Amino acid sequence: MGAFQIRLLTVALLCSLLASGCGYTLQTSKSPLTEKEGIHKIYVSPLVNNTYTPGIENTVYNALVEIISVHRRVSLVNNKEDADAILTGKVIIAEFVAGPVSPASSLQPSNAFGTGGSTDLRANILVATEYEASLSCSFVLTRAHPEQGKRTILWTSAFTRGKPFAGNNQLGVQGDTSVLINQSEFERALGDLSVSMMGDLHESMLAMF
Repeated sequence: MGAFQIRLLTVALLCSLLASGCGYTLQTSKSPLTEKEGIHKIYVSPLVNNTYTPGIENTVYNALVEIISVHRRVSLVNNKEDADAILTGKVIIAEFVAGPVSPASSLQPSNAFGTGGSTDLRANILVATEYEASLSCSFVLTRAHPEQGKRTILWTSAFTRGKPFAGNNQLGVQGDTSVLINQSEFERALGDLSVSMMGDLHESMLAMF
């Protein structure tokens, strides 16, 4: 083996060792929440839904519990008495609004409103081809058993996320299901937003003080 090949092998081994060391550090690193505040067990209260979207509090709650359980940097408990801290939250916004629109005449089926001269109603109707889903939540982490000289409110924050989704714009179809399809896509978007938001919450709660 030549000198050049030996140097390449040495560099590769060093890179491998550094990568392994970094991975180990990230996996075992502790947070100010556990070290400074002594919080190791958290109880997550059922979330409050202040929106007109039924069930969104459960979607966010499930995403929150899952992300905490997977990372295992703190433990989840089933009752407040066993917890070091209590996490409460509420869903403030869960809605979708119309985005870009197109004339109904450009949609299919093309004969949905009839055709012909000034009587063609399609030219005056605009249909949304995309919607924007929005999700906004706020959270507060408080000490379960307040102690003299230690703060009761450990952390508080609010999060807002948005995601576009395609609108179903088929017209003139017997038994039209566009509304149901749009609602289904909205719920799917809320699920994705919940997972993304709870990931950010987890990192913020454990690291930002």
